[in-house]
Amino acid sequence: MDFIISLVSFILTIAILVTIHEFGHFIVAKKLKIKVLRFSVGFGKIIKAWHIGDTKYTICALPFGGFVKMLDENESAVDESEKHLAFNNQSVYKRFAVVIAGPLANFVLAIIVFTFIFISGTTGIRPIVGEVVPGGISDIAGLNTGDQFVSINNNKTSTINEFSLQFFQALKNNEAKLEIKSLDDSLNQLYIPIDDNFLDGIDNSIENYLGFSFSMPKLEPIIDKVLNDSPASFAGIKSNDKVLKVNDKNVLSWLDFVDEIKNSSNEPIQIQVERDGKLLLFTLTPNNENGDPKIGVSVHIPDNFRSDWFITTKKNPVEAFILANERTYQLVKLNLTMIKKMILGEASTSQLSGPIGIADYAGKTAKTGILSFMSFLALISIGLGLINLLPIPALDGGHLLLFLVEMIKGSEVSKKTQQILSKAGYLVILSLITLALYNDLNRLLF
Repeated sequence: MDFIISLVSFILTIAILVTIHEFGHFIVAKKLKIKVLRFSVGFGKIIKAWHIGDTKYTICALPFGGFVKMLDENESAVDESEKHLAFNNQSVYKRFAVVIAGPLANFVLAIIVFTFIFISGTTGIRPIVGEVVPGGISDIAGLNTGDQFVSINNNKTSTINEFSLQFFQALKNNEAKLEIKSLDDSLNQLYIPIDDNFLDGIDNSIENYLGFSFSMPKLEPIIDKVLNDSPASFAGIKSNDKVLKVNDKNVLSWLDFVDEIKNSSNEPIQIQVERDGKLLLFTLTPNNENGDPKIGVSVHIPDNFRSDWFITTKKNPVEAFILANERTYQLVKLNLTMIKKMILGEASTSQLSGPIGIADYAGKTAKTGILSFMSFLALISIGLGLINLLPIPALDGGHLLLFLVEMIKGSEVSKKTQQILSKAGYLVILSLITLALYNDLNRLLF
């Protein structure tokens, strides 16, 4: 079932993102009076087709994106009466606008998606300080364990995500004014210096930079429900049992318990629990469910757990749109920094993900909920837009680079040079795809 969810989510992700990308090319070409012969959603056999004006619109059997076909003398003969409508006969500025519209459409999609998410409401963890590193920036400023961030530079930070977003906004200044609610509910202000080169240290988190860690919600390893005919029920584990050890390893939280089950590799394990003040030991073998070891139990969640740790915030449309633009801008900046570090060898290329990795993440976010999947969609849309802007021949960025050269020298780059660059570009793209697939398989198998 997990495989089906991942596959469907992956197909939906690619279909939406590539279609939006191609729609960007399409709509600008139309606005600039360039003849568009066909706009297709999907590839392969045509399922549905219709004509509007000069354009044939199609829906095809393979839903892996789409494409736009414009009138172009480089692809086929063009009637003399229509040469002024051909893409290749447009000014370099019009051709530039058509090509860049694809990646820009992906950024616009991300902004629209984030706007919808912020309006719908985002649930996050309250930004409560855990450990403070002695001698760090936060320690020197006076931050203490248990403090909760209220705002940065008068902008509210109700969740950890909002804190991160406002922190990046504060990079414009050399100092961030933090409003803090202490354990005694008093409000205090702290001033923390910020290095505007923070993004150069992208391998480090905000917490590492500021010298503290957020306090994260922890659930006690107490069993809530035991599924019938599961390994746990056959072994004799019951509701309200508190897990103490797995294979003689102490279990301090539910997350510890889950990690030990995952590390069991479906081999027999011993689980020690506390029940009514007595210690009991059970032996069981987890079931293999789509590659994941499961024993058939759920965690007990206290009544006040969600209200103590989680908060849902909603924005009005104007606030949501502004925040969506800020979020997209920061993600673009972060992605560019990571790309730069990979090119310079300062960051590992193992972080690249291919179709298998994308499908896996798509499936996981889809199972979490529609807003999680939409957030993932926005992130991938930004990535697709940036990748297409890279100055690699055969990508949009490669074409844009040639157009810039044409603007400077006043004439097109020769066809022979374009062909050589295209072949080199395809080689680079193939290499990147191979590397991404290798990373996917390496994560999957090892």
